[in-house]
Amino acid sequence: MATLNNVLKVIEQHLEFPRSRSTGIARPLQEAGLLPSGAPGVPPILDEDGVLDLVVALASDTELHTAVSAVRAYHAMTPGGADLSGAPDTIPNAPIAIAVLVESARVGVAEARKSQIAVSCNWRAVAIHKPDGSVSRFSQPGAHCAHWQSNGHHKSITLTVAAIADALDDIFGKVN
Repeated sequence: MATLNNVLKVIEQHLEFPRSRSTGIARPLQEAGLLPSGAPGVPPILDEDGVLDLVVALASDTELHTAVSAVRAYHAMTPGGADLSGAPDTIPNAPIAIAVLVESARVGVAEARKSQIAVSCNWRAVAIHKPDGSVSRFSQPGAHCAHWQSNGHHKSITLTVAAIADALDDIFGKVN
């Protein structure tokens, strides 16, 4: 577990999201109960999933008032936008797939460390790019990942999994 202040400092160091922006994005996530708020005299303590939620919110380049919906959309993203109603729990959604990939990178799996995560900024989607050229796409159920969801441009921010893993190592300590 780590304090929000430490998380914001490390995110700025490793992922280069300005702390002022991270602080602003964290506030609505706390108000919505997606990140812990702490208590008087007790700082908010985040776990690894909370840190990843904050990183995805920052990478989605969302406005402050849409940060909560961006994280909720991320939690609902499925492989290829498939409807997973009634499907086995072994099919990972976007948060599970990313957490597993980052954890693999933290323990030194070279393939995972070389992977990249692209977070769409203007429609709800995440893509995991592996070094072998394969791509796993996640979007809202019913949305087709291979088709643009708007007529305009598409903007995304790509994060290296190694940078996210290194940030988590700084925050929570190395994983053996």
